[in-house]
Amino acid sequence: MKACQISHERTGYNNPDVDGYIERFFRSLKGEEVWLQEYSSFAEATAAIEPYIHFYNTDRPHCALGYRSLLD
Repeated sequence: MKACQISHERTGYNNPDVDGYIERFFRSLKGEEVWLQEYSSFAEATAAIEPYIHFYNTDRPHCALGYRSLLD
């Protein structure tokens, strides 16, 4: 993280007021990918979740961006 100039910040457990963005990400990940599948292995889950994370970070519209994606 230091090499990428990212600062690490710890918050209290289950504190959506402070870590709302990551809470929302995990809710989207579960609701749009994980809960819709029945993975037969950890490798299968990883293979499905990694493309979803890429989609979420680049193409998926976000409310905070006026329902635009990061690439719009």
